[in-house]
Amino acid sequence: PDRLGSRSRQPLPGEPFTRGIPVIQFEEISDEQRAMVDAVGRLLSGLRNRPAAAESADAPGKSPAELLQEVMSGELAPHLGLLLSTSGSGLPIKTDALRLLALHGGSEADVTAGIGLPTTMVTRNPAKYGLTAMGLAAISSGKDGSALLMNKYLPELIKGRTFCYCITEPGAGTNTHKISTRAVEMDDHFVLNGQKTFISAADETHYMVVIARIVSGGEQQGVGTFVVEAATEGISMTPLDIAVLGDRQFSVYFDNVRVPKDGLVGEKRARTGGGIPQSVFYTLNLERLMIALINLMVCREALAKAVRRARQPRSSGLPVGSQQQIKIRLAKAKLKFELASLATKRATEEYDKKGAPQLAGMYANMAKLVATEAAVEACDVALAVYGVEGLNKQCDSGPLYQIARVVQVAPII
Repeated sequence: PDRLGSRSRQPLPGEPFTRGIPVIQFEEISDEQRAMVDAVGRLLSGLRNRPAAAESADAPGKSPAELLQEVMSGELAPHLGLLLSTSGSGLPIKTDALRLLALHGGSEADVTAGIGLPTTMVTRNPAKYGLTAMGLAAISSGKDGSALLMNKYLPELIKGRTFCYCITEPGAGTNTHKISTRAVEMDDHFVLNGQKTFISAADETHYMVVIARIVSGGEQQGVGTFVVEAATEGISMTPLDIAVLGDRQFSVYFDNVRVPKDGLVGEKRARTGGGIPQSVFYTLNLERLMIALINLMVCREALAKAVRRARQPRSSGLPVGSQQQIKIRLAKAKLKFELASLATKRATEEYDKKGAPQLAGMYANMAKLVATEAAVEACDVALAVYGVEGLNKQCDSGPLYQIARVVQVAPII
């Protein structure tokens, strides 16, 4: 007899009958997509395991362009059509490829071995990579941005040189219309003054993307996006005491920082959006998409943990998941996950078109909303299934809940 489930229990629609407990089955992908996900996973694993080599990339005598060509012509070469955008503006990597990596990257073995999302956030500090993506999106959306990206900043990234994104201010938050940081135009440079706060990974990055109000000839010229080397004189920072997983947060101060004229991304005066450049819209839309992707990963891991636990027998001989209430909650959480996945897929497709940022923003907002709600629901179900054991650090259900709640109320920048 099957002691792990009820014989009378019927499977949910689209779900196999496996010991009477719902089995989480994620989106099916093609063999080509699976190969791309695996190839990117191996590449990222290799880069993470050799940070010293990445920093000393100049030692063998290879130029940054040669290093980039080596990566693109290697194992990733057959998958560039899935990975790279053909548009001349915005992020050069397709966000739908990032969605596939979020949903299908990693493995159950990683989670079992304790390499789940919370551990990854603590040990690898991934926020700086998301912020780097936002920085690259800002750069490539400007004039001649694609060429600048390919010839300078992508090779820099291959060498391990990442970005942080400086927009949030103490009195304005991320409301770009209210920012007070100023970049005063001089003869051959800008002078940057102001303060940013809640800046993730500011102490680890080589470049800062700074959103500032441009002043030229005593008149305001709208809002500009600047790329500034983090080691530039006049930049200082203080750490914030915030109890969150992952990269540390900082307040960053700009005191008469000289920024070369070519540090300005795009035009001085934006043609639309109330004086706000397109680069800001591209990056903020991307941030919302990345929050959605983070929450899909939380959902995926929390539901997998909940199902694994629900299938384990208790002292009575029946699994926790044999209870009708648990079955219903798992089914609802799974449906919300699938809804969030569909919304995020639609949002990534719209973003990759590089069309009107307002439309892409609407879909990105929708994806962020439903994905954060789904993540909180999945974590709540996982904790209900585990009980007090879910708060054990080895379980990771508690830390997963922390991630879901943090990104529900706070941006990642």
